Amino acid sequence: MDTGDTAKAAQNAAGTETTSASGDTEVEQAQEATIKVYYTDPEIMELKESNTSIKYTDEEDKFKQAFAGLQMSSEADLNPLWSDEITLNSISFDQGALTLDITKPAEANLGAGGEMFAIEALQKTFFQFDEVKSLELLVEGQQIESLMGHVELEHPMTRGE
Repeated sequence: MDTGDTAKAAQNAAGTETTSASGDTEVEQAQEATIKVYYTDPEIMELKESNTSIKYTDEEDKFKQAFAGLQMSSEADLNPLWSDEITLNSISFDQGALTLDITKPAEANLGAGGEMFAIEALQKTFFQFDEVKSLELLVEGQQIESLMGHVELEHPMTRGE
């Protein structure tokens, strides 16, 4: 692979360049959206809504950026329920079904109230997208009974309309 191929591979990995059926190279424009993300107060007493701006190149990237938004807050009184210790292994989206596969270390566990808010924050964040009809949360590729040992997980979680 020469340096030109390496640069193209790096651009493709970043999701900014595609090759059309005719062989022409096209640069995808990143889209920007303001979405709602959910955190808790410092005492973990209530769920708080906030807006954040995301940039994405395709649908899966949009969901990846939304998850990243759940993991960080720039406001001291809005605490993320999805710590940056939680790793997003993969995202797939197929015909309205969104699947998130994560790795969650024991250090990321919350109490019963925090776990309930974390699940609610995940649902509210992803169900704001009309195209998401169901949400499957896997831990290291496996369906689990409970994320942190307190709240039973549905497989899949569905939009409550």
